[in-house]
This record gives sequence, C-alpha cells and structure tokens, in this order.
Amino acid sequence: MEDSEREELQKQLEDVDGALVFLALMVFSLFLSWKATALQREALCRYLAGEEGKFPDVFPLRLPASAIVVGALLYFFGLSLETWQSTRGTGGRAECSANLNFGAAFLVLAAALLRLYDLVCVQERGTGTNQVESSAAAADSF
Repeated sequence: MEDSEREELQKQLEDVDGALVFLALMVFSLFLSWKATALQREALCRYLAGEEGKFPDVFPLRLPASAIVVGALLYFFGLSLETWQSTRGTGGRAECSANLNFGAAFLVLAAALLRLYDLVCVQERGTGTNQVESSAAAADSF
C-alpha cells in the first residue's frame, strides 16, 4: 500500500469516527426531545383530567437538543462540502451523487437552523394557560 493511499484511508477512517460521534450526539438529542414531549404529554393529560397546575417549561430540554442537532448537521454539511469539492469536474455518478448530497445537507442544515431560530427568537417560553392557548391556536392552524 502506497503512502498516499494509506493517508487517504486514514482520513476516511477519521471521517467515519467523527460521523459516529455526531450520530451518537444526535441520538442523545432525540432523547432530550422525547423527554420534553413526554413532559408536555403528561401535563396535557393532567389538564384534561381537570387538575390545576403549571405546564412544564421544556425550553431547557429543547434548546440543547436543537443546538446539538445543528452542530452535528454542520459536521455532516462539512463532509458533504469536502466531497462535493473533490468530485467537481469529474463527471459521472460520483459527481452527481456529491451534488445531490451537498444540496440535501444544505437544506437539512437550513431547516435545523430555522427551527433553532424559531425556538429561541419566535416561540414564547410561556407556561400554563398561555401554553394551552398557543397549543390550541397551533392546532387550529392545521
């Protein structure tokens, strides 16, 4: 095996190792989102049963979950950018695939950034009645 081939394989191994780390972080983010949704569900059940009380503030769970996703997607976007740049002008399936994957990575990252912006800048951190009213308004918008 030549040195240049070995270096390329080493780079690919590092990329795969990084991808595994960021996939694990995304699974952790999914757990945080699940926990926030379970807390909201529990509060809705209590509210429907006629119990008084505040709705939980799930912002402290949703914010890190969203931030983790954005960070992981930035990593994957970077990988797709590298692949896109390395296949430019080569033609064939590899270039076509790199073009599609770069576009998809860009769109997914943009969607995650929009969701993070919505969470931080648009949504209210309200609890209790305000949250029920905003949930009802959201349900009416469908």
